[in-house]
Amino acid sequence: MNNKKQQAQALLGLALLSGFMVAAGPVQAGGYSTPTFGAQGWGRAFGGGSLFKNDPSSAYNNPAAMAFIDQTIAQQNVIYARINIKFKGNAYDYKGDPTSSGVMDEFGGVTSTPREGNGGEAGFTAWLPTGFLVIPINDRFSFGLSQVVPQGMKSTWDQDWKGRDFAVDTKIETVGLTGSLSFKVNDQFSIGAGAIVQHSTGFVSQNVDLYAAAAVSPGLGGFGIPFPSGVGQSLMRVKVDNTSVGWFAGLAWKPTEKDTLGFNYHAKIKNKMEGKYNIYADPGSRLLMTDAGGDGLTLVERAYPGLKLFPDGANASTQLDIPATAAIDWVHVFNDRFSLGASMLWTQWSSFKALTLKSDGNTIVSIPYKYRDVMMYSLGGDYKLTDDFTLRAGVAYDQTPTRNSTRDPRIPDGDRYFASLGFGYDIKAIPGLSIDGAYSRQFVEQVKLKTVNVDRLGAARLDGKVDSKGEVVSLSATYKF
Repeated sequence: MNNKKQQAQALLGLALLSGFMVAAGPVQAGGYSTPTFGAQGWGRAFGGGSLFKNDPSSAYNNPAAMAFIDQTIAQQNVIYARINIKFKGNAYDYKGDPTSSGVMDEFGGVTSTPREGNGGEAGFTAWLPTGFLVIPINDRFSFGLSQVVPQGMKSTWDQDWKGRDFAVDTKIETVGLTGSLSFKVNDQFSIGAGAIVQHSTGFVSQNVDLYAAAAVSPGLGGFGIPFPSGVGQSLMRVKVDNTSVGWFAGLAWKPTEKDTLGFNYHAKIKNKMEGKYNIYADPGSRLLMTDAGGDGLTLVERAYPGLKLFPDGANASTQLDIPATAAIDWVHVFNDRFSLGASMLWTQWSSFKALTLKSDGNTIVSIPYKYRDVMMYSLGGDYKLTDDFTLRAGVAYDQTPTRNSTRDPRIPDGDRYFASLGFGYDIKAIPGLSIDGAYSRQFVEQVKLKTVNVDRLGAARLDGKVDSKGEVVSLSATYKF
């Protein structure tokens, strides 16, 4: 290939990718992972991974498959997601008395006027831009670039809902830039590897019932002091971020002219996130954190020796590692019209044990999650209706890593099914340009929220169920040079 032409293609591809570096929103799969595909992959419900012919998402999902792309391909994707989450049930304070939704009064307490309904509602809408670029260097090597959002989730509850002591806002998002290289060993076998530089951000907020926390504390609770609950407002907000680096690799094998098998592995990425926390408290709650008694200790320090809260803000850090994944993909070409793919994806969610917030080395709170390893199974394919128009469809089953004993409103996840439809159209007026679209519906199982908060957050209890559903619309523009 001509070197000048290669350079021009690379510069054009980089310019296209640079347009994606804007704020991205999450498109949730199990836990806080997000699928990393264009509209073609969404239309197949991710069946076959990135092994279908000329799929540039291989630059991230399986770099070995780039070796079988014979011309430069750039792709821009825009994905729109709408997720709805509803809770129905009851909440109780540490004494077992029921709590209700309400609005904060002028003194920071919760009024007795309940909101309509017996629960809460959360969810979000988001736009997610991604992009891929694959450039064949010669007959053996191909180079790939991508901008992806491999992790992301969001839940936003009303600040005054009955589960406010468990969660109000939760947002986790990772935006990554990758570079990858493939090597074609022969016409049947290739290998590939790449690296990712990613920036992660996290935001969490919730009410902290300081009196209830004191009532069940080891420092004061043992004396049987009947502190009230639901008094005052202490909304803690934590914002952290980090930049980290990881790697991924893959294999691709064509045992026959009609079959392609692939394996890819994305390594676990250590991700220590740092930032600040603030506590927006009413005057009475603020005194509990700042007013020292005759012993020089605040009520918070008496309740939990060694714990000191700074309502005006302090350093915060948490470890939120990105779990390892491994996938096996298969694509079979039945004829010139019909191709079918299947995939199995394993995610090592067992690496996520707890969400622990620290400040200058001291633990503020540690919330257990104890996630488990999970599988996702996908089946989908393409049918070429005409030479220019392709139909796609697929289904997938995605296991949740959450457990009944530790599931909470921050990530009220359940097993989910994906049902997807899509299309592709080659635009004759502009040779090399194609447009793809897809619609995917997520059917999430109803799950229980039967959990007790940790002592430092007031030991409140939730007993209810969560219903969730989601819709994703994706659109891609692909250009072959």
